[in-house]
Order: sequence, then structure tokens, then C-alpha cells
Amino acid sequence: MMHQVLKAFPDDKPITAICIIEDSSKCPPGFYVVSRTHDQDADADLWREANFFGRKITRYICLSKTEGIADYVVENIGVINEKETPPDGYCLIPRTIDSEQKAWRKRQMCYRLTRRNLALSAVTDIILLGRAKKAPEGFSLAGDINGVLLCFKTGPIHQPPPSNTPLLGYSLNPLKNGDLRPAPRIPISCNDDSSPTHDYENLIRPKRPAPPRPPPAQSVYSTIATYHGLEGIPFIMNAKFNSEPTTTISGIPTIKAKTQLELDKEYDYDFRLERQT
Repeated sequence: MMHQVLKAFPDDKPITAICIIEDSSKCPPGFYVVSRTHDQDADADLWREANFFGRKITRYICLSKTEGIADYVVENIGVINEKETPPDGYCLIPRTIDSEQKAWRKRQMCYRLTRRNLALSAVTDIILLGRAKKAPEGFSLAGDINGVLLCFKTGPIHQPPPSNTPLLGYSLNPLKNGDLRPAPRIPISCNDDSSPTHDYENLIRPKRPAPPRPPPAQSVYSTIATYHGLEGIPFIMNAKFNSEPTTTISGIPTIKAKTQLELDKEYDYDFRLERQT
């Protein structure tokens, strides 16, 4: 009863693993079995082979939203012939997980797994139709498996909002395998006494006193003296610009020849910080 109540609520979490079982009562832990068709509430057996003598053979799909490969989701599914090669990047289920028997007859399902942070959407539900010839609203048709239509629903992947602050020692640009790319640590400025001396403290201080403040500008429309905030402040050049450059006899500064490797090392910039924002 509780399972039926929970099933009535919408669940847009992505499917992370799919398997096939022979006995519908032997669904693996963390999975749920699609044992009934969506349109008729009939047996959702995918083998569908008449067997007048001996034991009946059955196959059922089991789905999970918690099991499987970590950080991977099912992005798409399809139906192909039993001996057909699946498209690039798609997986097959060759055997049942409970009895190690052949999983399919004539037609089989294939699906594509994608890393969660690279997937734009993922499969959130799979249903089977016993009589209907088209997928219900909100579902896509994957194909026919022995007279049963396999349909699936997709939804967007809810990714965490990107951060403009890079991780210490790492950038936020994923590589092909999804790992973070190492990056040089960004120095952090502090406001306490332990912070390094600022450049402006190393400037050459003038020996002469500051010039006297000029008289305030008078205006016929105001009675309060007007100041711009720059009166009496000396303008001086940074000490590192005071050294004389090495010159040739003709007075033209000497330019040191550099190789392409030296130029790339000195001026190369990969715009990593700009891409993160």
C-alpha cells in the first residue's frame, strides 16, 4: 500500500542503473521492477513467447535511482535487434541479474550512461505499453520489444549553481574525465599586520614639504569653501621607473632577443579566470 502511495507522487530524479530479471519477485536491493503495463495494468513480461510444455520464461525491467556507477545517469535509451551492434556510447544488458540467463529474445534495449555534470537531461521514468501504439504525453517512444512498447520520460539535470570563486589550487573547468584541472594558487590579500608591504610604501618620499593648500574657490552661488580632495598631494613616480635603461651609442635602448618559448612563457595568458565567471 505504501509503495503505491509513493509511486503516485512525481519523481524527477534521474535513473542511474537498469537491469533485467527473470523472476519479478527477485528484484535486487535499491531497484524497483516494472511488472505491469502502463495502459492495461497487465503483466509486463518482455519475453512474450508461448510455451505449452515446460516452465514459462519471463523477463522484467528493473530500475534504480540510487545504484549504479557513481556520478553517472542514464541519458537516453533505445531498442535494437538482438544481434545488432548498439550505437557508440550505448550499453547492453546481455544476461539476467538473478539467474544469469539470456536477457532478450529478438529485440533488446540499449542505453547510454553519461557523467552527471556533463548531461543536459536524463531519463527519469520508463513505462511499458501492452496495447497502445504511441507514447503518452510527456514520454518518448524507444521501440517495440516483442509486442510491448517501451517508452521513457526525460528531465533536466539539476546542477549546483556555478561559483565565481575558484577552489584553492584548482580551477572549475572539467577535463574529459570530469576531474578538476590543477591551477596555480591565487594569492590572498589580508588586512592584518602580517600582510606583505604594499608597493606604495616603497615609493621615494619627497624631502621638501608639501606645497601649501591653495585658497578655496569662491562661488557666487555658495557660502561653503569647496575642496576637491587632491590639494597638497605630491605626485611622484614609482622607484622602479627611476633606473636608467641600458642604451647603445646611438641612444636607442638595447632590446634583448628572445626565443618563441621565452615569449610564450612571459606573455602567455589562458583566460582561465574569465571563463569561470
